Amino acid sequence: MSAKRGAVGIGAGAVLALTAGCGMLGIGGEEEQSDEDRLVEMLNESSRIDAELMAAELRIVQNCLEEQGFTVHDPWTMMPYEEEPQDSLTYGYPHEEFLLPAEEAAEWGFGQWANGPEGMDDPDNEDYFAAQEEKYEDEGSWEEPDTADWDALDYEDQYAWYVAYQGQEYATEYYGTAQEYADMMSGEGEWAEEEAAEEEAAGEDGEIVVEDDEEWVEPKPGGCQLEMIEALYGEPELIEETEEFDGETETWTYWSYRPENPAWTDQTLWEDIEAKYAEQMSDLQYAFLDCITARGYEGWEFTEYNSMPIWEFFAELYYQDSDAEERAMMVGDSDIEVPPVPEAAGNSYEDWKAYEIQTAVDFAECGEETDYAAASEKAYDEVHVEAYSAVEEDVYAWQEEMNDAVSKAQELLDK
Repeated sequence: MSAKRGAVGIGAGAVLALTAGCGMLGIGGEEEQSDEDRLVEMLNESSRIDAELMAAELRIVQNCLEEQGFTVHDPWTMMPYEEEPQDSLTYGYPHEEFLLPAEEAAEWGFGQWANGPEGMDDPDNEDYFAAQEEKYEDEGSWEEPDTADWDALDYEDQYAWYVAYQGQEYATEYYGTAQEYADMMSGEGEWAEEEAAEEEAAGEDGEIVVEDDEEWVEPKPGGCQLEMIEALYGEPELIEETEEFDGETETWTYWSYRPENPAWTDQTLWEDIEAKYAEQMSDLQYAFLDCITARGYEGWEFTEYNSMPIWEFFAELYYQDSDAEERAMMVGDSDIEVPPVPEAAGNSYEDWKAYEIQTAVDFAECGEETDYAAASEKAYDEVHVEAYSAVEEDVYAWQEEMNDAVSKAQELLDK
């Protein structure tokens, strides 16, 4: 029995009871479904519903556009998307960034050398990236849409399509006027002149300072997109978000119209996962730090995401002799603290690469000594089950609401 599909018709609580009952009574000879398996099914069903609804929304918009004579559509904008099915609640574990299989650590280190200024010319670079591509090649495929018909349109017709799709205000905000859009796409006219002027004004540090005291507000959707929104969901709502970054408060706005899945948008869920995982791993994290400190790696600390600042540290290492612009581009102004580069790292690219590989090997050995990876996987899985269970009924309610929207969209398409 599928808890997700049943929830649409009879409610989450009843489904959970029935699911448990099937297992206890042994109906059909099946074993009781685990909490994780049930929750994974819930997430995959949510992705399926989301993709089905997105495709229906786009079809409604296309019908509206075609009624106005627009028979060729921007294939990127009109491309529906569906997540690859999950086989677990996690997309990876925090320790995977700093604990590598022993053989991989000894051969490639963390692979950070391949992204450094000198590593790009390293004879091993091509083999490293080929190995990475092979490592992840089975994680789903994706094909780019065919853009031939769209590219064959005049820029004027493309711009008119955007106006019909989302309204003049939206098109002006993101594409400028019809002439500005044509200039931008062709790389000519006033747009090209402005680009050249901005590059010249950038100065030696490569930084452009724009004085803008006005708060930006996203334009309200218009055109066929607004017609679709109003038909399925009613009036869109302008949402204002405020968050603090590096001591400064930033505010931004966006228009919301489709109810969001609690499993994807509940910030508390993700905060609880990280906090409870850190709590469970606290003793082992200290043990791991003691182990690497004994091997000469002093000053390393776990980040707020329960990983180690691998990228940040080795960016500092490989870009220590770069100019200010290149360092700013690659290292940035991250507030994550990293250990100072030790003398043991050496003074040349070859020394730094050897130091990185040895670091990866030593970290891997400390991971084995503390049995860190196994404990990390167990803890991360447990806190994910707990967190998703807490929003389970809300997710089933969202699924039911979205299935109603799919039915409503189909009725509109059948007219």
